[in-house]
Amino acid sequence: MPEALGVPEARGAADVAGAAGLPRGAVVGPFSGPRAAWGEHLERAAERYGTAVNWELYDDRGEAETARQIAEAVVAEGRHALVVGHFNSAGAAAALPVYRAAGLPVLLPLATVPGLLADGAGTLLRWCPDDRAQAVDLLAALRDAGHTRVAVTHDGSLYGERLALLVRDASAVAPRPALPSGAVVSDGSGPATGAVPVPAALAGELAGVPVLDGPGDPAALTALVVCGTHVGAARAARAWREAGFRGGFWFTDDCAVDEFAALLGEPAPGGASVARMRGGPEAHVDAAFAAATAALSEDPGRTGRSLLAAVRAHADRGFTALGEPEPGSVGWDFVPVPVPVPAPAGAAAPRGAGRHGRAYDVIVVGAGVVGSATAAALARRGARVALVAPMDGRQDHATAWSGGLVRSFEADPYLRALALRSHQLAWGPAALAPGPYGFMTTGSLVLCGDDDLEQAEKGVAELNGAGVTAELLDPGALGARFPGLSVDGVTAAVWEPRAGYADPPRTARVYRDCALAHGARLLPARVRELDAPPGADRVRVLLEPGGPVEARAVVLAAGGGTGEIAGHRLSGADAGRNKSIRYGFFHHPATAGLPTVVDLVSGVWGRPQLSGEAAGGYMAGRPVDEWDVAPGGEATLTDAHVAYIREGAAVRWPWLADPATRFLGGRRGVDLYTPHSRPHLGRERPGSRIVLATGWSGAGFKTAPGAAELAATETLEVLSEP
Repeated sequence: MPEALGVPEARGAADVAGAAGLPRGAVVGPFSGPRAAWGEHLERAAERYGTAVNWELYDDRGEAETARQIAEAVVAEGRHALVVGHFNSAGAAAALPVYRAAGLPVLLPLATVPGLLADGAGTLLRWCPDDRAQAVDLLAALRDAGHTRVAVTHDGSLYGERLALLVRDASAVAPRPALPSGAVVSDGSGPATGAVPVPAALAGELAGVPVLDGPGDPAALTALVVCGTHVGAARAARAWREAGFRGGFWFTDDCAVDEFAALLGEPAPGGASVARMRGGPEAHVDAAFAAATAALSEDPGRTGRSLLAAVRAHADRGFTALGEPEPGSVGWDFVPVPVPVPAPAGAAAPRGAGRHGRAYDVIVVGAGVVGSATAAALARRGARVALVAPMDGRQDHATAWSGGLVRSFEADPYLRALALRSHQLAWGPAALAPGPYGFMTTGSLVLCGDDDLEQAEKGVAELNGAGVTAELLDPGALGARFPGLSVDGVTAAVWEPRAGYADPPRTARVYRDCALAHGARLLPARVRELDAPPGADRVRVLLEPGGPVEARAVVLAAGGGTGEIAGHRLSGADAGRNKSIRYGFFHHPATAGLPTVVDLVSGVWGRPQLSGEAAGGYMAGRPVDEWDVAPGGEATLTDAHVAYIREGAAVRWPWLADPATRFLGGRRGVDLYTPHSRPHLGRERPGSRIVLATGWSGAGFKTAPGAAELAATETLEVLSEP
């Protein structure tokens, strides 16, 4: 069953290539964390309009710094026609200059801060009303409801304070009800003249929350406007209610989500209303996606201002020259907060709910080829997956520096089984053409000594039995067929004529794109700690930047970064040791016709470079005794490094000792090596919700598809448990 878990194989790879042929759009929003209820609007629209545009979801968790990092990564990738989202206005303000500098169009269906488009340079369209209009419409609704004694407070967040000040400023020019004259903001150090005092119930957690001017007795108020996030506003309102407030609550728009009623609890005697974008936020999100999809379907090659003009033409509303919705086309309604329906006794909390916002089913830590392939397998099976990796431009994962050697034979039977399964899932069909992985057929030799001969004979039989052509060559046949190769000390060699190498970063992108096409989210961050108490039904993942996020399972595919992450069995030195891998590209006439070579006798390896940088050269690598190095790599070698490779690898390729051999360039990478040279693959311990897929000891690339299948299978078992 090659596609049992959806790891791309012959047909799956073609599907990915087809998806990659669609125009791409980036969708940025809070898909986890406290604001995740708003991200669900974007998720649903991306799914509805995903047949004509490949919408890729980036989780900013409602955090401004994360939003900026995502913008920089999206621009650097250069693959997206436009961006939709950025619910959080502070995040939008941080990200928009990045998009503007790149000329990348942005559609804002939910960001409401006034003035956001002032420096948009014609690259932005806002689909929703702004908060200044919300303040004006709020005062009108209070007037129409007959309220005359009104105060305004907020939840202590900068967002809530900004909204409260907008309401105060609007009251200065609005007809009644106006806030009392001389309104001031309490700094929390003591009662300000005429300010509504902070209720005693607010002492402690909410002590010092600024309150705008109003009558002095909470019990005398007919209405209280509460500005802030839906979590913070509900908390503040509960405190005011406990302090004796009996008037009507009026909440700003962040509270217009389904879960707010449950957070608020019992309604106040005076009722509770909430601001909602006219028609509902879902309608504005849907309209933005519909217009973008229509414009890209009409001409997938459109970009920049041309694309934005087409979006305008397909939109269901008009826009000003600046990109704001035309006056009167959007506005604010004020609707009752529904009475929460109590859950049946003994009912479990919703599966997605968590202490820190909506939880993921699975968080995959690491976006190299193993992590990306695992995320793709899980997303294709319907799991809600986040692929967590930094988006700061650093190439810390081993995939970025891998030589990409692909074959089915391994002397270790366990690794051989993984390599054969990977051939069935990916490399065998890919060998028919370069395909999505950039596969190049060179043939592969594994040179064996006396100690390796038994496994070589078994391996050749297993490979042929599995449909992989292989034969065992003796030294005489080797020397005759490959004159540029020395066979000193070689007992036999396993020859696979259809093996070769692939492009590792390209392969990781294929799997990542497959994951995104099936609804996985990218979460740009570094993981610092996993908190998985025994018996808990969630793993709490501590991110940097950002706060915690929860998942029902975690796949740890962090390679050389595994030991730096606290809270699991492999934290610290138990993971193994990071080791440098170093190789160079060389040119000499004797390399003509040489295949990929892995030498179990001397430890050297090499392959031809058939395209791209150093095309026509031959890659040669030699083991180095450099341990406990930081993850990452570099695309340079020193003269001493090159001399070291030449000296040791010349045992197998004598032409390396020829002064006429030209050095074309080189690389250094890092991988996590285990004491037993086998990966950590499976649950970290019985009953754990952490699945390990790390510690490849330099052999991870060719076995990644099979390893990802096993990791995904184990993770699905975790998800099936209570």
